Amino acid sequence: MSREMEIKETSLKRIIRKLGLKAYKKNKCQKLTDAQKEKKKKRSKQLLRKFADGRHSKILFTDEKLFTVEQVVNKQNDRVYAVSNPYATVSRSSHPASVMVFAGITADGKTPLWFVPEGVK
Repeated sequence: MSREMEIKETSLKRIIRKLGLKAYKKNKCQKLTDAQKEKKKKRSKQLLRKFADGRHSKILFTDEKLFTVEQVVNKQNDRVYAVSNPYATVSRSSHPASVMVFAGITADGKTPLWFVPEGVK
């Protein structure tokens, strides 16, 4: 961009910083046609009418999460600054120790955490 504007790169960076601009990544999303947008709008209005009487307060949203002891390695983001490489290899076990946790939430509050016993599917 500095070449296009025929200014130094450092000058461009300074201008961007003074303007308070930040770099953002572009997010991918599904392209919607006008018909799909209209259909989404229609269904949204139907949902609003359906739950206008307060029935939404009786819905229980649940989720579970498996926590493992072993660290997940992301080669793209995990970096170590050192003179030599202290982490040339990262060992992994095929079945690390883990625990499954279950919880739920409603309009009235949340459920207590439930630790799922090992072996339960």
